[in-house]
Amino acid sequence: MAQYIVTGRPYRGKTRLAHWLCDRLPQPVAGLRTLCTGRCAGGPLFSLQDLTTGTMVPISREEAGQVRGIPEAFAGFGTEVLRAAAQSDAPTVLVDEVGRFERDCTGYLAALNALLDGPQTVVVTVKGEDLPHLNALRARTSAVQIDLDEEAPAAVRARLAPDLPAPLHAAAGVRLFREEKCFGPGPLELLELVARTGSLHQAASVMGMAYSKAWKMLKELEHQWGFAMVERHGGGAGGGGSLLTPRAWELLRRYRALQWESEQAVRRSFGRWFADF
Repeated sequence: MAQYIVTGRPYRGKTRLAHWLCDRLPQPVAGLRTLCTGRCAGGPLFSLQDLTTGTMVPISREEAGQVRGIPEAFAGFGTEVLRAAAQSDAPTVLVDEVGRFERDCTGYLAALNALLDGPQTVVVTVKGEDLPHLNALRARTSAVQIDLDEEAPAAVRARLAPDLPAPLHAAAGVRLFREEKCFGPGPLELLELVARTGSLHQAASVMGMAYSKAWKMLKELEHQWGFAMVERHGGGAGGGGSLLTPRAWELLRRYRALQWESEQAVRRSFGRWFADF
């Protein structure tokens, strides 16, 4: 049993490091991950996905140009998923990511703390905000605290790898093809970051990619699919920016569903063929 609390400012690689940890911890992994599923003038909109069933539920919405949390999503769906994960046979639970929307959701926070006090290994990513429930998670002395504002993800992986040898596992790398590859993890990450940041420049910067390369990737995607992926919008809290088009959002939705189903199929097949190897 172990707990890992991963903190840091936005775009520091919290989620990616959390998935790296989960790959090195006992399988399978239950719990929740957070996905960007929309954007309004006030910023990105998010949904929670149940890692066991693939079900997704919005946790924020637009109200008068502002992003508002949906507390009932945490009180209902989120709490049920955490409780089900605690009662499941999954030895590892991921909770990605805890932020301000949960601050008044006492049932959800109670379920999260029960997980952290339980027998399973738990990995939690926490937004870098000064809020009591987030500070309480960061103050847990029983957990391995990883602050990506203080230590780079590569350094964390190098430090932890000797004590977390990668177990034998299978991975599903989903890519779409016509004559050539037309979609995969790289384009997915680029579009997700454009959706989160509202800027192709910022998305490229987070990926450590030259803007010219990101622009070329985007234009190639649009050529292959025959529709615009990004459109420019003016105004709003951030002074305008880049938004994904409805068809780009639909591509993300379908690709994410295929990705999740493929991961589950590979996990089941791996268990059947290699569980006793």
